[in-house]
Amino acid sequence: MFNPRLKVFGIRHHGSGSARSLLMALEAWQPDALLIEAPADAEKLIQHVANEKLKPPVAALVYNPKDLQQASYFPFAEFSPEWQAMKWGLKKKAAVNFMDLPMSLNFGLKNPDSPNFTLPLFTEGGSLDTENKKIINDPMRFLAELAGYSDSERWWEQTFEQTENPIEVFDTILDMITALRSELNRAETNETLLREAHMRQIIRKTLKTNAQRIAIVCGAWHAPILAQVGIYKEKTDTDLLKKLTKTTTEATWMAWSYERLARDSGYGAGISSPAWYELLFTKREQAAIRWVTRAARLLRRKDLSASAAHTVEAVKLAEMLAILRGQDIAGLDELEEAVKTVMCNGAEAPLTLIRRKLVIGDVVGKVPPEIPQVPLQRDFEAAVKTARLTKEYSTSEAVTKELDLRKPNQLYASHLLHRLSLLSIPWGKPMKGSRYKQGSFKETWKLHWRPDYMIRLIEAAQWGNRIEQAATTYVQRQAETLDKLSSLTLLVEKTLDADLPKALPSLIRRMQELAALTEDVVVLMEALPPLVSILKYGNVRGTDATAVQFVVQQILPRIFIGLPPACLNTDDDATALIFNHIQNTHRAVNLLAQPEYTERWLNSLRLMVDIPQVHGKLRGNCTRILFDKSMLNIAQTAVKMRYALAPSNDATQSAAWLEGFLYGSGLLLIHHPNLWHVLDEWVVETDLSRLEYLLPLLRRTFSAFSKSEKSKLFALAHQTPTEKLVTLPTPQYAYDEQRAAGVLATVLRSISKV
Repeated sequence: MFNPRLKVFGIRHHGSGSARSLLMALEAWQPDALLIEAPADAEKLIQHVANEKLKPPVAALVYNPKDLQQASYFPFAEFSPEWQAMKWGLKKKAAVNFMDLPMSLNFGLKNPDSPNFTLPLFTEGGSLDTENKKIINDPMRFLAELAGYSDSERWWEQTFEQTENPIEVFDTILDMITALRSELNRAETNETLLREAHMRQIIRKTLKTNAQRIAIVCGAWHAPILAQVGIYKEKTDTDLLKKLTKTTTEATWMAWSYERLARDSGYGAGISSPAWYELLFTKREQAAIRWVTRAARLLRRKDLSASAAHTVEAVKLAEMLAILRGQDIAGLDELEEAVKTVMCNGAEAPLTLIRRKLVIGDVVGKVPPEIPQVPLQRDFEAAVKTARLTKEYSTSEAVTKELDLRKPNQLYASHLLHRLSLLSIPWGKPMKGSRYKQGSFKETWKLHWRPDYMIRLIEAAQWGNRIEQAATTYVQRQAETLDKLSSLTLLVEKTLDADLPKALPSLIRRMQELAALTEDVVVLMEALPPLVSILKYGNVRGTDATAVQFVVQQILPRIFIGLPPACLNTDDDATALIFNHIQNTHRAVNLLAQPEYTERWLNSLRLMVDIPQVHGKLRGNCTRILFDKSMLNIAQTAVKMRYALAPSNDATQSAAWLEGFLYGSGLLLIHHPNLWHVLDEWVVETDLSRLEYLLPLLRRTFSAFSKSEKSKLFALAHQTPTEKLVTLPTPQYAYDEQRAAGVLATVLRSISKV
């Protein structure tokens, strides 16, 4: 039962051919009301489409402000039929409305905790009997196979999108889908049928107005159900929709990109070739020559041969392929085949660049500031301009950006990127090898803005209306929840990088509390290096890090005192952990360059050198550090090495001592013959069976050396030492006759009994 006041235009979402045909049909019929398939609670966004500063691709973002996990994007491109319908209706001053099920009702359908989730399935006629329905994932494939295609997407594209169709094509689509839905008797999902019920309700509501010509723009699959609205009972639809629980939603426009619109981006409402569709929509008659010309330019930029003659030949080949395949114009398949043959010499690799630029495209939309946004969004847009990152924000590609922290604008850009990172918006990521940690005035970032970061920005609005305020509040809340000193230290470092001075007092206070309560020396050692880095390099970023110094002054003495006891009787795993922390702490103490701290640190290591209960790896490494700092001379070091490798010691501990002592470099043995001589004697005197047991442990130590170091050691092992060794001191003991007399008496009695 068709109503003469209704005309249904079944389109393909983001279909360029559908958009061209739709504009011709609207001009011919001149409707005074348009109903478009889009969520009804995004309807207030329609008015902004008339704003020339709103540049697609853009997306209508509909979200639940109380639960930002509930958010949906509805992208539109310049070639989207719905976008063109909105523009046409606003220009003609027709009534333009969205008719799809509002997200305020739809969100609950996917939420197991919502009453909407448990609603029973129903069929098109309102019956709850679905046993005889079939589940068919791709119903269009039946029509595609009849036409000789195995891919329904390709069939639709070549039949309706690339072909210049008359306006009667919409009647053909309506008849075709009506027959298909009737023939397949396909089981529709709960969501689809609820959506169609709501769209019928909006159509009935519009029919009660004075509108005489109502245009319905919807996906082709829904066209028959909406065209025959009269055969469905209004009460049935009303009762079904009444069962849904409503939530509060907000809506806004946000910039989108062709990369996100592409199907492989993971968004369902996407297409595989948006840049090609734009060309088909705007310059269909010249699409082939323009596309091949752009491809030639891209190849020439990569120093590949692509002359004007190549361009002409590629276009001719593509058009010939289209004729052979019965197509009106050369499609994307024909163009790619022609360019690959003529310009790429049959190679597939150059097509990767062409596909990224000319098939998907790098276009990013724009949303003007006058369109309503949450205050934090407006502050973010202003901050991007101040930081001069507009170009990086407006591209869909990853961009490498080097910042010079001595320049105010670039320092502000660094602060902005760090603040966004704190708010879980990783627009910028410091590249590996970025030198700012070492005190350089340079930072290197990889910037890649993704449209879905906007929902995170909206979510961050709960912390404040400005980026700095939101980041400060977020850090303060984080500080209250952290109970690990190392995590808090890392947060302090990030806070200083982000230049959030108002957040520091609460962070330092919390750090002092945790430091005072922490008894584990390993935790203190883990927290120290980032703090020292802040003290040493804070002035590079222009930050005041003096508040951190008080915490460092509290931590260091406790490390000096607590380290030796913490190293007693540790297993291999604990030893490996402490070993790494000793290296980091040693570097931190050296970085501080304060004699008092250096002396106390080395004294703490000196205590560990001669304690048998300390793991050999730790004792060996402490010996190496003391030697490097000239606290032990070569003779003293050789003696300690001889004692550590003595046959009376546990072989595993001896190997571990050697591993710790030689950590980082084998040059020590090359430049100090005394130490090599001690090691050589130990290897020679060690029993063969014992040496076989130690071999894997020794191999682990020596395998870490560089190739040149191993070559020199190998050569040294084949030579007889000719260099004069330093005479090792003979231990001198003071003779106490009184104490010796008691010992001698005992010895004499023992001998006499024998």
